[in-house]
Amino acid sequence: MTTARLMIADSEHDADMLYVAGMFVPDAFIAIEIGDAWHGLFSPLEVGRAEKQAKFGRIHLDSPWRMKANEMDRSGLAGVAAAFLQAEAIHSVLVPGHFPLAYAEQLRAWGFDVKAADGAMFPERAVKSEYEIRCLAQAERLTRQSMQQAERFLAACSIGNDGILRAPADAQRPNRKIKSADVRRVIETFLIGKGAMPAHTIVACGREGADPHNIGSGFIRAHQPVIIDIFPRVLKTGYWGDMTRTYVKGRASRELTRLYRTVREGQDIGLDMVQHGVDGKRIHMSILAHFDKQGFATGIKNGRQQGFFHGTGHGVGLEIHEQPRISTQSNILRAGQVVTVEPGLYYPSLGGVRLEDMVVVREHGCDNLTRHARRLEIA
Repeated sequence: MTTARLMIADSEHDADMLYVAGMFVPDAFIAIEIGDAWHGLFSPLEVGRAEKQAKFGRIHLDSPWRMKANEMDRSGLAGVAAAFLQAEAIHSVLVPGHFPLAYAEQLRAWGFDVKAADGAMFPERAVKSEYEIRCLAQAERLTRQSMQQAERFLAACSIGNDGILRAPADAQRPNRKIKSADVRRVIETFLIGKGAMPAHTIVACGREGADPHNIGSGFIRAHQPVIIDIFPRVLKTGYWGDMTRTYVKGRASRELTRLYRTVREGQDIGLDMVQHGVDGKRIHMSILAHFDKQGFATGIKNGRQQGFFHGTGHGVGLEIHEQPRISTQSNILRAGQVVTVEPGLYYPSLGGVRLEDMVVVREHGCDNLTRHARRLEIA
């Protein structure tokens, strides 16, 4: 019995659909693989554009299939897919793990065998083509440039008598107290102007930085760590950048300087180990061991996780977090994968420090796409 691969989704939000279609479509449509050929079924609104832009081997107007579905009293996109599949004498489909349950139940009620993919629908997505690497390099270049905007803004700020940063003299409201949102606005305004869409950019100062995914909302204070994590998506291609730096406006304490140095050394360990055939678990455990050796323990204290309690890295592509992972789980790296290396240490008494670069796994090492200096203090 022939089994077809079936997806019903939009390609604005579904990375697998964007991967196979090669074009952005805001509304859900149908993709079906029969044999080695992918078929795209599009509405009248999209079919003309799809004929020029989509990567499918065959493009179909979905209206005739919608009429057939209506004749069989089958509704919606699942009905359109069923009519097309039945015409091809196919009654078994493989769908992504996140395939909508309502569609699956409809198809099963109409006699189709529906099975979810065991793992990724396109495991080959983890290894990037040279074109994809160029797209990711462009995204990371914009990310780097936006980080430079943040650095310049912090450098232009003054320090008030209360320790809170003040807006630069050339701002509309000089001497205004600076919050995380002000730094985030500088970063995101730049990115939007360059055709990249930021979301939930992290600018977390002091204790806020001890929670790795706290985007930050308070004042930016001098002599305290400020974690800035930027991860924009380039609108034209759909590929992401990802970069983190930690800064101190003013002077870092001896304890904080040591914390930063330890994280930087941990990142260097990771960057030196990344290459084809290496187990990501070994990289992660090596960094964790270095942190422990330096006296920065990981565990729960006073009811809160402290130390290094997230993974070292993740794949980046059409999704900001995708395979492979560099963590406590075994995962062998392969040449052509693009991954982050982002160790961090977090303690409520000090705040947090995280450093993140994005690299291409190669046969004998890695190519760093971030290419941005690491410095702690901003005068």
